[in-house]
Amino acid sequence: MNIAIVLAAGKSERLNDINVPKQLYLLNNVPLFMYSVLTFNNLEDIDQVYVVTNEECYEKINQYLDLYRLEKVKGIFLGGKTRQESVYNALKKLEAAGINGDDIVLIHDAARPLMDKFIVLDNIAGVKMYDAVTTAIKVKDTVIKGDEVLDDFVDREGLYQVQTPQSFRFRIIKDAHDNAMKKGLGAMTDDSALVKANGQPVHIVKGTTANFKVTTIDDLKLLEMIIL
Repeated sequence: MNIAIVLAAGKSERLNDINVPKQLYLLNNVPLFMYSVLTFNNLEDIDQVYVVTNEECYEKINQYLDLYRLEKVKGIFLGGKTRQESVYNALKKLEAAGINGDDIVLIHDAARPLMDKFIVLDNIAGVKMYDAVTTAIKVKDTVIKGDEVLDDFVDREGLYQVQTPQSFRFRIIKDAHDNAMKKGLGAMTDDSALVKANGQPVHIVKGTTANFKVTTIDDLKLLEMIIL
């Protein structure tokens, strides 16, 4: 079974110019979080979809899910104070529901609404081969380091920008989160980092530049230019 978890629990701290949490921001009268949900729901290879959100957005997201009545959307979970807690909460709910350890879990940020079906299919294929994968794109621009003043240039060979989905066998991602909790590895913002820290190699699946994360008002303006 292939299960998608859509994370829509962010606080939009860098998007103060809009009057709603970014996951609820409407584009063509469709809330931003729903774009990823619809992509997953419409794929034959995805069996179940779950949305993770916060208390502020829970009721509104639940209303949207009731409105759309998507057959593969099976539930909505409350997240935690951090991304890591939100994912862990969802994994514990799935474990309680009897998910199989070899089932595939795809974890995706709702703030990346332009993820396409080919990325999803490549993630599923990647997990079947390697057990743990992350979506990423090669760094194309010149990279420098410094603080206001240029210090040095960084060799971009072998550098990637991490995206989502990040996808794993359930037993692998759950064990990584369990051990991170035991070791006090809190507030990590990346599931593949947790899995790697737990001793499991993580392979790279090619992403796209369109699969960018909406974080700032400039990102939102770019998204509107593409969609509207």
